[in-house]
Amino acid sequence: MLLDELLAPLSQDPLPKIELTGIETNSLKVRPGDVFFALTGHVFDGHAYIEDAIERGAVAIVGTKPLTSLKVPYIQVKDSRKAVAIAAKRYYNNPSATKTVIGITGTNGKTTTSFYLKEMLEKAGKKCALFGTVQYIINGQELPSPNTTPDSLNFQRMLHESQDDVVIMEVSSHGIDQLRIEGIEFDFAVFTNLDQDHLDYHGTMEEYFQVKAKLFDQLKPAGVAVVWTEGYWGRRIAEKLEHESHHVLELSKDAVARFADSNIPFHNQINAVLAAAIAKKMIVEEQVVERVIKEFSGVPGRFEVIHVSGNRHVVIDYAHTADAFTQVLASVRKLAKGQVIHVFGFRGGRDETKRQAMIEASEKGSDIQILTFDDLNGLPVQDMRNQLTKLKFTGIRIDDRTKAIAYALEQACSGDWVVITGKGNELYRDLYSAPCQTDNETVDWYFKREKSNSI
Repeated sequence: MLLDELLAPLSQDPLPKIELTGIETNSLKVRPGDVFFALTGHVFDGHAYIEDAIERGAVAIVGTKPLTSLKVPYIQVKDSRKAVAIAAKRYYNNPSATKTVIGITGTNGKTTTSFYLKEMLEKAGKKCALFGTVQYIINGQELPSPNTTPDSLNFQRMLHESQDDVVIMEVSSHGIDQLRIEGIEFDFAVFTNLDQDHLDYHGTMEEYFQVKAKLFDQLKPAGVAVVWTEGYWGRRIAEKLEHESHHVLELSKDAVARFADSNIPFHNQINAVLAAAIAKKMIVEEQVVERVIKEFSGVPGRFEVIHVSGNRHVVIDYAHTADAFTQVLASVRKLAKGQVIHVFGFRGGRDETKRQAMIEASEKGSDIQILTFDDLNGLPVQDMRNQLTKLKFTGIRIDDRTKAIAYALEQACSGDWVVITGKGNELYRDLYSAPCQTDNETVDWYFKREKSNSI
């Protein structure tokens, strides 16, 4: 592609017809013939790396600052993130237009819904790509997931490389607000729920809602919105979309009536029916859908149940909001013959206003509460301790996460369930006393130590 073709939507001035080799936002990855987009982030300013990009062979620069006297053409734009999204879509020939693309948004349930749907579609013979919190899967290859939602350039690039029939992606509010999905065209857009989260970023629940709602603006003309309408925000989004003449498929508690005698947790029932609704729209046979729901093996770190000696049980879950706590603990309460012991923590530098509600949900849904650290995200330990002491909490506080989990497991007797929330299958970012990197590893480490001590 030529430079003037790629950047035509971004510039009113005539541009040279230079043959391009690619697009880059990281100066270290620039190759001769690339266009370099200087993005401004929270930490780094891409404009500081323009000279480095030119030295590495960039033939044009796109940025937001008024610059002159560069050795190569410079195109100034108002929003460089939007500009790179537009350019990437053109460079990779709009790959989302030729695939079935499904976006799933909401505070909770995105990951499990996407895994349910992937399994249903693959059982029906469709090849699926997946982009989400746990991993990316493209052409059957599993890749690590640096972000729930990839940046626009890499996403268009991966879509272009994908030979899959269907693309399923979790769409985070950060991903929408930071224009990571700009230019992606969706066949289905799903709304799972909205609970207080990320207000350190969005400010208010209304703003959080409005950002989530932007996903549905990117539906294809025949696209379908699938909405769980139980709750205020679900009804709001359904009404908004119907007013805008979108095709809306509304689902509520009536849709989960068939699970009345099931051991599937209620929140997973919701995820299953949302996935099933899309699968059926894509002409997947009913018996395939039902078989997947019945045999679903779950998602790593999402209501992951571990049965251990002594009739004790552990649940590891990603839940990190008050509503998610309520759902998970209620599901465990139905299974428990004994006590429910809950281990949870808060993340440094994140929304502090949701913490008291999370404590109250834990106290209501469990018998023993153990408050510990989650990712500190650079926050000094003493600062986190000071923040925690301001909360109304009558349970047990153990800062070291691995010690907190070990303590909970030590308290567990026959019939008891230990619920560990907040991290799911994520790696620890901070160092703790036990040589473990995940909650799952900590549980395994504890029971191996218990077994060896009993010999």
